[in-house]
Amino acid sequence: MGVFDAKWVQPLAEVLGDLGCSHALVVHGVDGLDEITLTGDSHIAELKNGKVKTYKLDPDELGLEICFSDELKGGTPEENAKMIEGVLNGEKGPKRDIVLLNSAAAIYVAGKAKSLELGVQCAVESIDSGKARGKLEELCKISNA
Repeated sequence: MGVFDAKWVQPLAEVLGDLGCSHALVVHGVDGLDEITLTGDSHIAELKNGKVKTYKLDPDELGLEICFSDELKGGTPEENAKMIEGVLNGEKGPKRDIVLLNSAAAIYVAGKAKSLELGVQCAVESIDSGKARGKLEELCKISNA
């Protein structure tokens, strides 16, 4: 779960625990993004086994390069759709890397990877194998039916 201000990272993780959640990450990028960012550290509160641990995550630690915020900006709906298509077709760069980073968090929290590092590897495999693109196409068919 992304939050707009770092002051909410730990309190929201605690609330998720109170609500019965077993594993969650509450995140805030130092650049103001309500997600894990590539422009620097991200503040993270991890709820696991009833305990909340807070830490900062540097994308370098996961093998992903730091970038400038301008490299992550979207545009019109058409431009954003083209960007997503590029990422799913294997285009390398910051937009792919931020998708990998945040997908890794979801994969990790879902219990499909034992760490964020392994989550990145799973996300890479999903994109490079075409599985992610196939899921998007399936979603489009269902939502347009």
